[in-house]
Parts: sequence; structure tokens; C-alpha cells
Amino acid sequence: VNIALVNELSNITQAFDISTHEIIQAAATKPFGFMPFYPGIGVGGHCIPVDPSYLLYSAESLGYGAKFIDLANETNLAMPNIVASRIQKYFGGNLQGKRIQIAGISYKPNISDLRESPALELMKVLTNLEAKVSWCDPYVVNYNGQSSTELNHDIDLGLIITPHDKINFSTWKNSGTKVLDLSADTQNYGWPKFL
Repeated sequence: VNIALVNELSNITQAFDISTHEIIQAAATKPFGFMPFYPGIGVGGHCIPVDPSYLLYSAESLGYGAKFIDLANETNLAMPNIVASRIQKYFGGNLQGKRIQIAGISYKPNISDLRESPALELMKVLTNLEAKVSWCDPYVVNYNGQSSTELNHDIDLGLIITPHDKINFSTWKNSGTKVLDLSADTQNYGWPKFL
């Protein structure tokens, strides 16, 4: 629920052209009663995207509604589509033929686990919008018939999604590659947060 709330906040702040991360930093100055959560392209793994649905099902089977959980699931599942729309807007509404490379496709850093990874859904949506999508992930050799590639400077846009420690962003930095940081952490990789 907290992740969905901050993802929704990100959608609102985007409309106002305000940085979600700056708002979170300001709120974190409160000395009590605040725990920061950061927006991302959705939730992944074997717990967060799945377990709330079990709780929702169990509550409903006992005659109780769990509207917050239901809305949280809906919000988090919609994020890859929302992010793809933002990227499309970034390019003036057309992604056809745009070369986009994703850094990290597993659901969290420094593992190979792809279960429920929102990066996979984002890749699918961007491909359906006719972008040419490649990816670099040192922990995932192959996915869906495609192999991981080294970071490439000959692209229209780089997306940081899962910033593994083994990924060296110097290729993008040294070539002046346009990069959007979509990672859900506080680390600064040299580009502003896009969410």
C-alpha cells in the first residue's frame, strides 16, 4: 500500500512538474512518524506483488472488503504502462524506431530473479509502441529469446531500472547518452530521477 501511495504521488507530481524525490526529502526532515518510500516502475518478486492478493482474496471470502489493497494492486500493476506513456511523451509522442536500452531487468539489484519484475512488462509495452528495446543485466544471460548486451552509447535513451553493482554506467556518462533514472532508490547515478 505504501509503495502504491508513493507511485500515485509520483503520477501527481509529474503533472505538476515537481520532483517526487525532493518532496520525500522534505518530508523526511520530520523527526518522527515518517518512513520514506520511493516511486518505481512497479513492484516485483515473489512477495509484494503476490501476497496482498492472497490477503485480499481471504478478506473477501470472509465478507470483508479490502479497498486499499485492491487499489494498491491496481496502482502498482499500472505503473509500467504509465511509465511507458511518460517515455512516449518525452519523445514527443512517438517511440517508433527509438533505440532504448534498459539497465537491469531483475526485480531487485544484484540477483537474477525475474519473478514479477515490472521491467519485463515495461519492455513489452515499449516494444508494442514500436521502440527497439535492448537490455543489459549481468545477472540475466537470456530472457524471452533475447540476450543481455553491454551498455551501448549508440542509443536514443538509456533507462536505469535495476542498478546492479556490476553495471558500470561510464559508457553512458562518457558519451553523453540521454538517460532516465527510473530506479526506486536514493542513489544518484548521475542523472535526475524520472519518477
